[in-house]
Amino acid sequence: MRKLPLFIFALLILNSCEHDFIEDDLTGILVSVIAPSDDDTVQVASPLFWWNEIEGARGYRLQIVYPDFSSPQQLVYDTLIDGDRFYPDLSPGNTYYWRLRPENGSSEGEWLTRRLTVDSSVSLANQTIVITSPMSNGFATSNSSVAFTWNSLSAASYYRVEIVNTATTATVVATTLTTNSYQYTLSQGNYELRVRGENSSSFTQWSSRTFIVDQTAPVAPALVTPVDNSFYATVPSTLAFDWTSGSDSQIDSLFISTDSTFTTASVLELALGAAQGGYNWTGALASTVYFWRVRSVDAAGNLSNYSAVYRFDVN
Repeated sequence: MRKLPLFIFALLILNSCEHDFIEDDLTGILVSVIAPSDDDTVQVASPLFWWNEIEGARGYRLQIVYPDFSSPQQLVYDTLIDGDRFYPDLSPGNTYYWRLRPENGSSEGEWLTRRLTVDSSVSLANQTIVITSPMSNGFATSNSSVAFTWNSLSAASYYRVEIVNTATTATVVATTLTTNSYQYTLSQGNYELRVRGENSSSFTQWSSRTFIVDQTAPVAPALVTPVDNSFYATVPSTLAFDWTSGSDSQIDSLFISTDSTFTTASVLELALGAAQGGYNWTGALASTVYFWRVRSVDAAGNLSNYSAVYRFDVN
């Protein structure tokens, strides 16, 4: 078979690699918008902006101005969105112009421009507080000073905040704020944060988030195998490590060392999901004495004491 000259072969490879990194050209492409429709009037101050995603786009540039693009007085939003939807916070009674285009690292599509009016009689009853911190229910922290944040609503004059101890049902905090953030020091326990926006004529529904302040360390793991002072006459191809940890443990860290005090660099330091419950190791060497131990951490970041230290010898 006839061989290609080396320089031609190299060019073919280079061309193939370049092809793999060429992005789609978005020039002239318009985004297909699902909502809101052009010249729409909405009854909420945080309306849904929703569009169909385009193959090859890395993001979507959204700009919202007041009153229009020809003579803008305020650039309300200029943001690149990774996804197909966005909820802006707009002022009731205003008419805005907005535009959207797809983008990637080398090109941009065409602007799609539309107009939107937010009804002046917008009621907070149609709006929702979105709690941004804690991000999800069941959040756990060992820090007694907990920070809370939520999205601001332009139609809200203030925010009513409550924190309830879910074990006792006692209300720990009941206050109103004009800002969309709050920090409070709590004792250990299970809690629920509740927030709603209010003005003189309406209020949102309550938004809530459960969380835990946990400052109790998990129990130290109990080692199982290899048992203490084990001896292996030949090098094991796979050595199974097993231990038990507390029910509140989330991550177990396994340490294997040739130093009983673990002051020198460990042979292995590995963080494992507690549900895994063990580890198969293939790194044992002949004529070596090893020591191992395990430590747990819970969802709040509390560290257990180290387990006992077990020894095993490989002949």
